[in-house]
Amino acid sequence: MKKSKRIHELEPEYEKALRSKNIEWVDIGVKGLDSFIPGLPKGDAILVRGEPGTGKTIMCLQFMYKGIENGETVVYITTEETPQTIMRTGAELWEDFPQLVEQKRFVIINLSIDASYASEYSLINKGEAMAIILKVLETLPDVSRIVVDSLSALERRLADQSEFREVFMKLLLETKKRGATTILTAEGIPPRPDITEYLVDHLIYLDYQKHDVIWTRVFVLRKSRSVPLKPQILKLNIETEGLSVEEIPISLKPVWFASKL
Repeated sequence: MKKSKRIHELEPEYEKALRSKNIEWVDIGVKGLDSFIPGLPKGDAILVRGEPGTGKTIMCLQFMYKGIENGETVVYITTEETPQTIMRTGAELWEDFPQLVEQKRFVIINLSIDASYASEYSLINKGEAMAIILKVLETLPDVSRIVVDSLSALERRLADQSEFREVFMKLLLETKKRGATTILTAEGIPPRPDITEYLVDHLIYLDYQKHDVIWTRVFVLRKSRSVPLKPQILKLNIETEGLSVEEIPISLKPVWFASKL
């Protein structure tokens, strides 16, 4: 990946650390992010947490679309929004999105409420959930990008929510086994880390912050395991063409760094 001007301006020790690692960096599709980090390592698991409206699903779609542009095989596991809603959101961002779904270049695994399940109440057990997922993944041996949107909805859909831990760990195992770079989403930013935050490789928070009377979205790279990436706190924009990030305005920086993030 070609490094941006900002990456070239990093202090020598940090830049040397980036080059010394045998890492294949993956562009996750957020416009402007490559001005601050070279990407995220291929094959890693990334947890994206945030309140409703912070851009989690759009980020997942941009991650998928970037993979398609690179000729990769991508799979989107939706546990909350229906495939129809995913189609509508994607079509608002890219004119060719419906054709990509029709051509199965963008593969959707439907675990939302409108899918067909053994239970008439749309509740599933761990065995049924994993069987639906693996049935598709096993037909796509070259899958390189996977999205699970969202873990929170998946937990609510389980007839026995105590099975969530096993389903989550099985999902991680299957994605790691395939070498796929994976984004998983979850609702909210917990006061204390939970099992999902500990087991993933990278942790991103999408959040709202208020300064005077102005609300601003922020992108926070909170954790990056075993790679020389510094934490980042960036301004997050949601526009008609999707998510983009930029530096926090100087006047607002004290607010971000004084926060719990």
